[in-house]
Amino acid sequence: MSQRLGGKVLDITIYDVAVKANVSAATVSRVLNRSKPVSKAVRERVMKAVEELNFKPNSVARSLIMKESRLIGVLIPGIANVFISSFIDTLEEEFFKYNYTTLLCNTRRDDDIEMDYLRLLKDKYVDGVVLMTSNPKPHQIGFFEKVEIPAVFAGHTDSTKQFSSVNIDNYQAMYDATRYLLQNGHRKIAFFGGPANYLQIMERLSGYKQALADYGVEYDESLFYAHDYDIEHGYECGMKLFLRKDRPTAVCCVSDMVAIGAIRAAKDNGLRVPEDISIMGFDDISIAKTYSPEITTIRQPIREMSVQAAHMLLSQIQQKENYMRETRILPHEIIVRKSCMTVSG
Repeated sequence: MSQRLGGKVLDITIYDVAVKANVSAATVSRVLNRSKPVSKAVRERVMKAVEELNFKPNSVARSLIMKESRLIGVLIPGIANVFISSFIDTLEEEFFKYNYTTLLCNTRRDDDIEMDYLRLLKDKYVDGVVLMTSNPKPHQIGFFEKVEIPAVFAGHTDSTKQFSSVNIDNYQAMYDATRYLLQNGHRKIAFFGGPANYLQIMERLSGYKQALADYGVEYDESLFYAHDYDIEHGYECGMKLFLRKDRPTAVCCVSDMVAIGAIRAAKDNGLRVPEDISIMGFDDISIAKTYSPEITTIRQPIREMSVQAAHMLLSQIQQKENYMRETRILPHEIIVRKSCMTVSG
């Protein structure tokens, strides 16, 4: 902030506030950032000096002086997915408790946009970054290898512990979903997945295949539909599958959004869910329990994953080089509702 005195423009700094309030610059920073407790008298004295000097701290300058910005970057591939929006909502809430502001970066799955955001976050001196990704890319990994910005990957399992990550066991989750259908008499089960080259999809597809193998069911590649995670692609896959004469009795979907699209496609083809086709979701987003029919699904602990990601990053920021990278695997569970039913041999 600048003031004019005798025709000259003076820059008001945190040090001017400190002198006027008769405290240290660090104490002024604690008051402004609410990072550490100070007495009521000191806080009032500092805020009075801030008001009298009309001081408005420059965020970049404050970052350089205090080596912190109180900013957290959050990179997401899109905002349409309900799972991601729920994750962001909790993440922002959690960081706010600790006086951090989140900068949301929607990359739209565009590598160029993503690199622009990463450079922006570096220039903003963010204290850390949470990346919501199921498939880390080489340029993401390369960026964080070069810059010393704490990062947590959510929705990904980094078995090398090069980076901290929090996730569920995608292999086991889809194994359990497929096994549930097999235990209920289904032997012809389709799989509606996301992009085939995504690590998350490969893990879930492996779980699906293993469950089939354990029940003596041969994997049929024609029943694997690789597309995306949204309603439109679930509908598109459903419209293709349900026209087949050798239609399966059940479908495992990579997300609840895909399951919703598949249910719509079934209805548009004159099929009843679950009487004619059972449909299994994944995620347990809020609409899953209110959709018609209510969706049987694999519950990911969305809120817990978000809270864990926030706390892992905060620990990394506070402990700096002493922080040990970690991989956390959270539990999943099958939520039985009305979109799946038992069939006889």
